[in-house]
Amino acid sequence: MRQWIGVTAVAVGIAAAAIVVPPLLLPDHDNADKSPNAAEPSQSLSLSPSAQPAASARQPGPSPSATATTSAPSGFTPISIQAEDPANKITGGASTVACATCRGGKRVRYMCAACTLVVKATLPSAGTRTVTVYYEADGNRSIKVRVGGGTPRAFLVTGPDWAVPQSFRFTTELPAGDVQLTLFNDDSPAPDLDEIVIA
Repeated sequence: MRQWIGVTAVAVGIAAAAIVVPPLLLPDHDNADKSPNAAEPSQSLSLSPSAQPAASARQPGPSPSATATTSAPSGFTPISIQAEDPANKITGGASTVACATCRGGKRVRYMCAACTLVVKATLPSAGTRTVTVYYEADGNRSIKVRVGGGTPRAFLVTGPDWAVPQSFRFTTELPAGDVQLTLFNDDSPAPDLDEIVIA
């Protein structure tokens, strides 16, 4: 009888444990409903509009170096030669004299019918160039310009006096390398010559 009571007590104890324990071993239903990949609501708002990359920053455009390359000028650098430059050749009775109003501080005067001024320059490339001749004159004069061994071109010029710089210009084809421009007037006196610019 005592054994039966003992077995009954053990059975009742096991049954009570089975009733109490299972709920403790069951999974948490609230947590099971959440997918492991589901994002928290706060994560979807973690980037503010100001943190988003601007659309203009993603659009392609020319780099600064490309812009600099396409806009860089490529032209002929003007060459200036003073009439009194020692590299030039002065013939006849023409001579160099100081000149306060001249671009180089001197000029070549007394350009008589037998006088010439041969201006020498070296050009890096061939092409159509503008030649500007600066001079001074008192009244109407004329001068001829010969490029290399070509045919001379005559120009009528004028000036108010010997202290006011004037200029005339013309275009001509010039080769690369050494070039000679001969200025003279074999018919009548020419103006005083100051500077020649090739551009």
